[in-house]
Amino acid sequence: MLQKNNKPYVPMFEPQTAASTHSGLARLAPGHLWRKRLSEPLLAADCRLRLLCAPAGSGKSALLGECAQSCPPGVRAVYLNLRGKALSTELFLQQLASALAVGNDTDQVRRALAEATSGLWLFIDDYPRFPDPALDELLNELIHAASAQVHWWLAGRRRPALQLMRLLLDGELFELGSSELAFNQQEIAELLQARGLQLPRAQLKQLHADTQGWCAGLRLYQLALKGQATPPGFEVADNLLYEYLRRELLDGLPAHWHQALFTLAQLPCFDAGLSEHLLGVGEGAEVLEQLNACGLFIEPAGGDNQALRVQPVVRDILAAQLPEALAKAVCRKACQWYVSQDNLRMALAFAVRAEQVEMAASLMQRFIGDYLLQGRSLAQVLEWRRELPLELLNSTPRLLLLNAWALMLSGRLDEAQRLTEQLARFMPQADPLRQFELIAQWKALCGNIAFHRGQGEQARQWLAEAVAELPERAWGQRLFCFALQVDLALVEGQLDQALALNRQATKEARQYASLAMESVMALGHVKLLEIRGELLRAETLLKRLYTELTNAWGAESSPMRGRVQLRRATILLQQGRYQDAEAAYQSGMLECQTCGDAAAFWGHLGLAELDAVQGDLASAFSRIADAERAMQYNHINDTIYQGLILRAKARLWLHQGRAEQALKALDALPPLALTFSPYGSPDLHLRLQLLKGQAALATGALAPALEGLAALHALAGRQGRWALACEVGFSLSEALHADNKPAQAKQMLLESLGQARQMGLVNVERAFTRRNPAMARWAGEPGSHEGEPVALLSRRELDVLKLIAQGCSNQQIAESLFISLHTVKTHAQRINFKLGVERRTQAVARAKELGLN
Repeated sequence: MLQKNNKPYVPMFEPQTAASTHSGLARLAPGHLWRKRLSEPLLAADCRLRLLCAPAGSGKSALLGECAQSCPPGVRAVYLNLRGKALSTELFLQQLASALAVGNDTDQVRRALAEATSGLWLFIDDYPRFPDPALDELLNELIHAASAQVHWWLAGRRRPALQLMRLLLDGELFELGSSELAFNQQEIAELLQARGLQLPRAQLKQLHADTQGWCAGLRLYQLALKGQATPPGFEVADNLLYEYLRRELLDGLPAHWHQALFTLAQLPCFDAGLSEHLLGVGEGAEVLEQLNACGLFIEPAGGDNQALRVQPVVRDILAAQLPEALAKAVCRKACQWYVSQDNLRMALAFAVRAEQVEMAASLMQRFIGDYLLQGRSLAQVLEWRRELPLELLNSTPRLLLLNAWALMLSGRLDEAQRLTEQLARFMPQADPLRQFELIAQWKALCGNIAFHRGQGEQARQWLAEAVAELPERAWGQRLFCFALQVDLALVEGQLDQALALNRQATKEARQYASLAMESVMALGHVKLLEIRGELLRAETLLKRLYTELTNAWGAESSPMRGRVQLRRATILLQQGRYQDAEAAYQSGMLECQTCGDAAAFWGHLGLAELDAVQGDLASAFSRIADAERAMQYNHINDTIYQGLILRAKARLWLHQGRAEQALKALDALPPLALTFSPYGSPDLHLRLQLLKGQAALATGALAPALEGLAALHALAGRQGRWALACEVGFSLSEALHADNKPAQAKQMLLESLGQARQMGLVNVERAFTRRNPAMARWAGEPGSHEGEPVALLSRRELDVLKLIAQGCSNQQIAESLFISLHTVKTHAQRINFKLGVERRTQAVARAKELGLN
């Protein structure tokens, strides 16, 4: 056996007095947090090799010690600490022989391992950190030649070049990496509680994000907290963190590796090509490979393992070690690299960091097409507006246009309007074609701003002229205008026109290979499908779109992918799939927030609605307040969100029985709010009218409620807004019942139930059931056959269904019943809705089930 480990041990808690179960094994400190989720699978694994491979301070030694405490009786535990230092194969064999107490003869070591007849757990800790093919080959030979009684426990910062795939295929390998060794949020809470510390949930979550569950980081944080009355953030451990990295990492590295690591830490991600450019042609890629192989806090930045990054928990500390002048030089070179790769967004980011103002302005002028919809581009342009001189940003028409579009897309309409007006400074242009283009750009911006202010007529005019006049090189702005024309048609109930415009715009987006703009149009199509009640088609389209965006853009956050998730969450909520909806809202909101996209607002409102479904109205109101606060903080124009805020609040007030307050707030709305809707919610004005009718009904104002709901139901039916018509139908049935018209009320209720079930509007039906359980029971009284699908059909619809079941054509049905062909088609459509089918053949089959043939 070796003597007791002399390596300085950094325990999770300050050591007091403890003795190891097995002599020579690394001891566990008092208060050690036993992580059974790691130790139990390791102990239960029936394999030859257990491999722990992770950077310094990941808790590998502590986990080995924890498992050693559970070494079964009769099994010999041998602990060999190699301290991470390079050693020859001869020296390794000598140390192994000494640990096994078999002398220094190499053959004896091999024979002792190969002929072991009783259990032997061989712990090799802190395996040499630098690649050594000869040592790895020797270890590989010993592992494969050893008796099945020998169990190898190997921990190190680098992954040794063993025949790991063969071991894995043979079921002889159990491996844990840095992600598995990282402490989860619950374990961090337990660590802190053992020291008498209890952080608020938000701060605990932030600490987990800052440390990534890195064991040494958490320990250093604990040490830094001494004497702190109120626990601060992880930055309190910065000084200790650098000292730890210097001692455990940097002091043992070659000097040129220090420089390379500090250089790479300046970058959010890098690959072999960028490393060559920054660290030296013919050397950079090799140094990167060496750093990565030695486990020096370098990890994949995406799913393809091509892009790498310095782990965020140590990146800022390492980056700060490079002098400011050198850091700026790195940023300049990175800018040059990304320009050569035609990655303008990253090139511009590094130009700003290098304080190359002129270069930044020049690059910003090259932002065209759909750049503002990719990654954090929109947020970065707004950040650059704060960092770069405004007089420079407004110095050319292209810069002015870029900034105006960025402000408009972010919802800051007043600022966008001011920049749009400044375009007059560049008139007239020397070139007539450039002047024509500048005017077209002005019209496009004016049309977009007018739409978002709710000025429909002005928006229609400007958008149409902009689409007709913008040149081909302004295809991105043209498609933005197309997207608003689609939404404008949806607002006005011109669904066929919206579909035609959407198809035309989608075709153009594909011509320019713009996945971002194609996604915008796909979301417009989804809104159309939602309005028509085709939720399954909408969800299928969204899932396919999310996959396409992920495949194209990788793991990078994207406002488009975030919006796809939020829209899908809305559909899942309508389908009553509340758990899935919550997960989609959370992920979509986080992605939008990461990109600085104001669409995260929809996530707050969606989660508020889910809270209301679960009866947690206090949390729902709190989320709505958070949503409103976020929009105000970001200076978003209130015409974009105030209607949505009021709708969310009014629904909660009605849920609470505060109908008077809801009606008062809805009556105070400007007339525009009841005739026009913001982008992304093309039927909001109609849903506010529905709420107004529901509030009037709840306050006893029966006549105006009945009149308004009946008119809204008819309008929704004429325009093909079947989802809205269904929801209005439930409220209209309540109004008819209150007006002492039970037959009409029941017919309307049964029709609405049939539509809700055919379209999958589970949440609408549940909301009605919660609101009026008596009527819900009345619609399906036991033994009355009212709950059967046939009861949903009117007498004339039953006549039509019988003839359909007999195989009659629409013309034959029309002649038989003395009605028009159009009326037959309308009856057939309603029959499909109420029976929950989509095609004539399905209706025939259902009719036979009901005995109508």
